[in-house]
Amino acid sequence: MYKPAKVLTQFMFNHRKRRNRTLLGDYVNAAALAGDIGDDDFPNSNISGIMAIGRLDEDSEGLLLLTTDGKVSERLRRRSVEKEYWVQVDGRITDDAIERLRRGVEIRLPSSSSSLNHRRRGYDNECRGRTVNYTTLPCSVHRLETVMVEKTKNTETKKQESITTSERKRKFKGTCNKCGKDGHKSHECDQNPVFDYLRPEKGDWETTSSFVALPQGISPSSRVATRDVARHGPTSWISIAIAEGKNRQVRRMTAAVGHATLRLVRVRIGPIVLDGMNEGEVRTLAQSDIDAVL
Repeated sequence: MYKPAKVLTQFMFNHRKRRNRTLLGDYVNAAALAGDIGDDDFPNSNISGIMAIGRLDEDSEGLLLLTTDGKVSERLRRRSVEKEYWVQVDGRITDDAIERLRRGVEIRLPSSSSSLNHRRRGYDNECRGRTVNYTTLPCSVHRLETVMVEKTKNTETKKQESITTSERKRKFKGTCNKCGKDGHKSHECDQNPVFDYLRPEKGDWETTSSFVALPQGISPSSRVATRDVARHGPTSWISIAIAEGKNRQVRRMTAAVGHATLRLVRVRIGPIVLDGMNEGEVRTLAQSDIDAVL
C-alpha cells in the first residue's frame, strides 16, 4: 500500500483526543469495497485480520506492507531487510553532511523504547520522559536528481471543503442576526454575501498550475503543503537506506546534521518497491515478491 501522509498506521482509535484523524483502516476498507483486495488474496484469514508490518508515522508516507501472517511480519522487521527512504530536507545539503549520515550520527531516543532493552519489569515507569544517546549504524546515503513536475491545484476542492465544514457546524440553537431564523449563525446564513461566494455556478471554479522539483517516480502530495522556494528557501532530496527502525530515526538523523525533514517517502522494503503507485492505492503482491523478501 502507498500510505498517504496525515494517516495513522492503525485500524482503530486507541486514544482519547483528536479522534477526527484518518486511519489506515479507512483505506483498506475502501480497497475491499472497490474489489482491489478480497478474501481470496488472504487464504489463511480474511480482510478483518489484516495488520501492518512495521509503522510509518503520521507525517510520513510511502510503501507499507499489509499481511495476515504474523510470522511474515516478524521476518520483515529484521535488520537483514533494508528500507529505503527518499527525504526532502530544508536547505541545500552539503557533501559533508551526507558523509556524516553515511558514517552514522548521534541522535536522542526515548529511553522507554523497546529497541533499547528497557522493557524490564518496573523500569519503564522510572525512565519515562527521559532520553538516551544513540549512534546510528553506517548506511547508504546519496543525493537524488530532481525534475520539474506540474502540480495542478483545483480551488473547487478547497471551496467545497469550506462549504462542507460550514454545513457540518450548523448545530447552533440560537437565532441568526441576519435573517432572524433559528438554527444557524449569521456568518453561515444564506443571505450572507460571503457564503454566497462559496456557491458559484458549475464551471466557474478556477484552476491554477505550479511546478515543483521532485525525484523521478514521486508525485506531488495531496496532503502535504508544497514548499514555496521563493519565500522559504531551497530544498534538497536525498536517499537514505537503513536496516534499523528506531523511533522517527530518519527525521532525527537529518536534524542531527542541520537539515530538517520536510517530506519523507519510503520507496523500498527489501526488493519490494513503490513502483509508481498512487496515494492510498492497495495492490496484492505476487508470491515471487514475498519469497524474495523471506
